[in-house]
Amino acid sequence: MSGWTTRVDEPFAGEPRFWRAVALATAALGTVVVAAAGSALIGGPVGLALFAVPAALLALSLTFARAASARTRVQFDNRVAWRDAERRAVASALRGLVDR
Repeated sequence: MSGWTTRVDEPFAGEPRFWRAVALATAALGTVVVAAAGSALIGGPVGLALFAVPAALLALSLTFARAASARTRVQFDNRVAWRDAERRAVASALRGLVDR
């Protein structure tokens, strides 16, 4: 792991599925911007089809996020504690990515 990933607390820092989910969701955001620009230029069904890439990335991100959630949730006393910790972990991961 690189230095910026140390900002994320365990159990999320050591969960590869968490990192895949964050990376894929971030990539999906970038491809939405590209798809929107391409759609504006091309238009029609082809322009609309450009949004298939971000949709696929989001779907894949969701599968990794669900798997990561299942593995990390059991390490917390209750769902609220897990949810709050996961939100902090995602925010720290994204902040670290931006700071990079």
